[in-house]
Amino acid sequence: MHSELVATASPSPKASNIRLRPSIVLLFVVLVVPIFTAMLWFTYTTNDKMTRSNAKELMERFRFEATTNTQNLLKPLETMVNTAATLASAQPAFFKATNSVQYLKDIIAHSDTVSSAYVGFNDGTFRMVMRTPAGLKIHDKVVPAETDHAYRWLDRTVPADPVDAFSFRDKQDKEIGASQVAAVYDPRLRDWYKDAAIKKSTALSTPYIFSSSGLPGITIASPFYTDGVLTGVVAVDITLENLSQFLADRVVSPRAMSLIIDEQDKVIANSNLKEQVKLIDKKVNLKHIGALDSDLPALAMVQQAKVSDKNNFTFVHPTSGEEYAVSFSSFASDANKRWQVLIVAPLDDFSGPLKENNKRLLIFGTLAIILQILFIYFLSRLIAKPLERLEKKVNDVRELSTDSQKQVITSPIREISSLSRAVDTLDHAVRSFAAFVPVSLVKHLIESDQQLQLGGHSRFLTVMFCDVEAFSTLAESSPSNELLTRISAYLEVVTLAVNEEHGTIDKFIGDAAMAFWGAPAPLDDHAWHACAAAIRISKRMAVLNAQWVAEGLAPLQIRIGIHCDAMMVGNIGSKHRMSYTVMGDAVNLTSRLEEINKEYGTQICVSQSIYREIGDRLILRPIDEVTVKGRRTAINIYELFDVIDSNSSSSAVETSTEILEQCNLTKLAHQAYVDKNWKKAVSLYEELFNRFPEDHLATNMLMRCQIALQHKLE
Repeated sequence: MHSELVATASPSPKASNIRLRPSIVLLFVVLVVPIFTAMLWFTYTTNDKMTRSNAKELMERFRFEATTNTQNLLKPLETMVNTAATLASAQPAFFKATNSVQYLKDIIAHSDTVSSAYVGFNDGTFRMVMRTPAGLKIHDKVVPAETDHAYRWLDRTVPADPVDAFSFRDKQDKEIGASQVAAVYDPRLRDWYKDAAIKKSTALSTPYIFSSSGLPGITIASPFYTDGVLTGVVAVDITLENLSQFLADRVVSPRAMSLIIDEQDKVIANSNLKEQVKLIDKKVNLKHIGALDSDLPALAMVQQAKVSDKNNFTFVHPTSGEEYAVSFSSFASDANKRWQVLIVAPLDDFSGPLKENNKRLLIFGTLAIILQILFIYFLSRLIAKPLERLEKKVNDVRELSTDSQKQVITSPIREISSLSRAVDTLDHAVRSFAAFVPVSLVKHLIESDQQLQLGGHSRFLTVMFCDVEAFSTLAESSPSNELLTRISAYLEVVTLAVNEEHGTIDKFIGDAAMAFWGAPAPLDDHAWHACAAAIRISKRMAVLNAQWVAEGLAPLQIRIGIHCDAMMVGNIGSKHRMSYTVMGDAVNLTSRLEEINKEYGTQICVSQSIYREIGDRLILRPIDEVTVKGRRTAINIYELFDVIDSNSSSSAVETSTEILEQCNLTKLAHQAYVDKNWKKAVSLYEELFNRFPEDHLATNMLMRCQIALQHKLE
């Protein structure tokens, strides 16, 4: 048993991780790509510096334009209002005369942002020229469709009740309609009049609703005096819509945002015309910059507190990563408001062309590198592909794989073609060898670099015997070819189940099969895997038998015995012919357990040691306490119905309630049997039989209990 075989396994050289095809590609990449990449990077960085320099210059222009635009908006209007106020001071009766209408008309014609120009006197008289946008309502009536502008006159100096009169004019200044109502409006009560009178200079109102048009806007007003006494106030209106349109028409870049914000960071005007000021209960409702659809203004306000230059800086958007330029400038007005103009623009709007060139350069360079790599890759593939396929085939042979498809490898290279034929021969030998010797055994011997020698050692293993019931009768009644086919199908089921549960087929003895778990390679939980294999065999044989019955053939009834214990495992035989197997009393006991199934009418019988190892993960029931042939000590045996997945926390997930009930009733009856309470045992086994008439174990044990009860009564 201890004589050594002459041949010894040689240590395998350490496998190299270097592959042919990647090596060819890598060689090209190392030699060519760095030079090309360096040239590409130099060009890119040069362009990037130019881009940033250009962006800086454009930012300076950006700030200048922001200030200039706001100055171009209000400064001329303030000048015109002040000029009109000077004229009124010099000629107090000028604006009360009808010919002053043309003067007011010239004021609104000066700028598209001005919606109306007017004069209010200290006696309550009021004269106005205003634009009339489509759909405008005056005195609760829509103005005529052709109306371009309107004249308004209110004279509170007449003895009669004063009227508020409108004259609607087309583009040729021809009257096309009129409207008048009793005068309610009094300019002296309006905030623009009172603010200018109190300040005694030009005043800019907060946004409010214009009484004439019902639109939200602001007013620039300037008082005029006669002999030091307030005579009236000259004013112009700018709708917030026109103010926003002014910003939209003068954005410094395509994606820039321009805002006018007040002291509370509320938006008065927005270049985004989709976010206009809303009216709630006939009052102006200004949005806070934090409530805008775009988060850029709010982010700019936050960043302003973090930088030294509060008026001109850049920041990076925290989400998109895009860089933005920001400009803050005071609202260009000599009036009484501390408003600001906020402009936010993406830097890419200024440096876009150069960045686009850089992007194209990167794309072109990357594509050029990719195309070069692809070219060399396909060239390397032409050379390396046959070798790679041959490598895979050699690896399959090395791994003793019998599942891989046979492939014919051809190559124009003579050496590769010759090597391919040699590997084909070796592959055929391995496939033939694997049909007779457990592949797991050979793999274990190769991987462990063990000497191939006679002898063995003791190890705790699990053994399973599987046999066909009444095989002799079946052999006598079945044609040889049919019998061979059916037995082969049955043994294929056994082999597949054992392999799936990481076991080793020891041998086939006619219609019987022997398998074991835990050797040659150690296996955790081998008792559970053996039981799981038995359940797989039982279920698959049920399907196979159903097919045979449908074909008019008798089913094959199988019996399985499973036991775990310490046993000898190793190589037996001679140096010329060896067999890796298990031996010992445990093997004999397993064989007896398989035979016991016939006596009790069960299918899968497991030993007490199996129950001790994994009983909590098995669906089983007690059979009896028996003394098997060749042993003096009695053991408890159990019938196995199902296994509980070792990875599952639930019990008997796929086990029917009927089986669970059958097991529970059997346990109660068996306990009475063990206690020798024969009357109770008979009653319980009768209940089990009545509930499950086809339960052979119930029939067998009922008969035993009845005999024992009769002997007791005698």
